[in-house]
Amino acid sequence: ELPSAMLNGAFLAMEQVLFQLNLNFGACLKINSTRMPASYTVFMRSFVIFFFVLASLTWAPKIKWLTPILVGFMAFVINTVIVIGDQMMRPFDLQWSGLPLQKFCVIIEHEVMNVSRRYSMLNKWE
Repeated sequence: ELPSAMLNGAFLAMEQVLFQLNLNFGACLKINSTRMPASYTVFMRSFVIFFFVLASLTWAPKIKWLTPILVGFMAFVINTVIVIGDQMMRPFDLQWSGLPLQKFCVIIEHEVMNVSRRYSMLNKWE
């Protein structure tokens, strides 16, 4: 009776983990299906260029030779934030910012194999 209770507990734990994984993938599918329009990225990039052209003209008399360094650094930071935002809108891509789907699959495979191994060991004892 104890081995079957342990087996039921293992199946229940695996079912809870798979349920949570399914909920998380569902949220990622919502994100993936409701992407930002391409015009958003074009607008943000053109706004950044426009802002930094005007900012460099405004800051040049005051900070002189530091203007290109400051503008370059700030443009790099803001464009990096825009790129990261674009990458986060595609959670299933195989890029550095995508979900580690291969790792999830390997972990689930190991868990299923462990439960299968335990089940076969319990059947040998009965």
